[in-house]
Amino acid sequence: MKRKYTAILSMAFTAIFTVNAMAQSRLVPARETLENLGFTAQWDAESKTAVFGNDVYTVSVSAGSESFDVNGKKVTFSNAVYEKDGSAYNVPVIIDGSFYLPDEELAQAIGAEVVDGTVVYVMPDDTAEEAAIPAPTASLSFDAQRLSDIEGISNARQLGGYVNTEGRKIKQNVIIRTGAPGAGTENDLKLLSEKYHVSDMVDFRTEGEVAAVPEPTVEGAANHSLPLNISGNMRELATEEFIEAYKKAIASGDAAQNKLLIAQNGMSPTPQMYSYFLGDEYAKYCKEFFDILLNKPEGSSVLFHCSQGKDRTGVSSALLLYAMDFDDDIIMADYMLTNEANAKIISETAESVKKYTDDPELIEKVRLIDGVSPELLQSVIDKMNAQYGSPKGYLKTRLGLTDDDFAKLKEIYLEPAAE
Repeated sequence: MKRKYTAILSMAFTAIFTVNAMAQSRLVPARETLENLGFTAQWDAESKTAVFGNDVYTVSVSAGSESFDVNGKKVTFSNAVYEKDGSAYNVPVIIDGSFYLPDEELAQAIGAEVVDGTVVYVMPDDTAEEAAIPAPTASLSFDAQRLSDIEGISNARQLGGYVNTEGRKIKQNVIIRTGAPGAGTENDLKLLSEKYHVSDMVDFRTEGEVAAVPEPTVEGAANHSLPLNISGNMRELATEEFIEAYKKAIASGDAAQNKLLIAQNGMSPTPQMYSYFLGDEYAKYCKEFFDILLNKPEGSSVLFHCSQGKDRTGVSSALLLYAMDFDDDIIMADYMLTNEANAKIISETAESVKKYTDDPELIEKVRLIDGVSPELLQSVIDKMNAQYGSPKGYLKTRLGLTDDDFAKLKEIYLEPAAE
């Protein structure tokens, strides 16, 4: 069944904004309008960029920009002119602390229409709950990438075989991404050393995570701790009431209830949480990560991981692929393979929480505790596009990587693709 949303634009805005006679549109408050239409709305004050999303569209737009992004595609604003107090605008603008967009152009971007001063948006047909996390355009197989002889380490895979825009592919077993290897068997650790020749183990987990599951020793490999505290805001969200409820859930041994509590309290991954990847702490440790990659001994591999190998590991993998000129579809497909790796636990948990709730939005948040969604990674890509021109621009500007560094990465990790 299709869902219909409307955002009523009050007559007050007509009084505030005098529309040019040639323009049939008017400026509307972006956040209020989009949230009324069922979109999530995120605002980055530093870059003056708004990101709106639902199951179908991700729209990124910056104040003063002559274009905006819709699902990664650039759309240029028209020449319509909007006036206020004698000033003319034909781009998104911040006025009195609020971000405004032209209603007609906003409607066009999200597949809506303006009817008698009202933005009307009809969601496409609802999809099955099992398909709530959509697949990327490019097709990659977890079975083809996974380290099939590694038994105890979750989400263990390598990036060998991916082909970049220059027709070069990643060598087999030189870039490995996993969940926490502390769960690995003795044989797993032996294989990492003797078969996969791991020279560097890069751990993105925080001190508390490492204390719970210590980093193992892999013979011949150096351990690097680069703690990425992506969930730093959880302490603020963890009220006394939540902590008590969580303790009871843990005592009961009900994993589904634990995850439901996390989701209910806003602690499952969100675009706001992913804004961490635009901050100073991530830039610092990401630079160290690339320094390690650039100094890998010949004939060895680099393994990097967090707890589940999905968020911190996923974004870092994406940036490495951008550095070596892989296209968006391959990068998103690599990120989304986590859902195949964790398919069983995602499905079992989502099914088990149904005894507590039938709210599809809440169940989707539970899924994201063990899975990923394209909107999460796309939120980072959109912000890097807006602030730095591209993720590669971010690597140059924030991390100080050079064209020589990019060439060296390709020399170390790529080879000609077979004809």
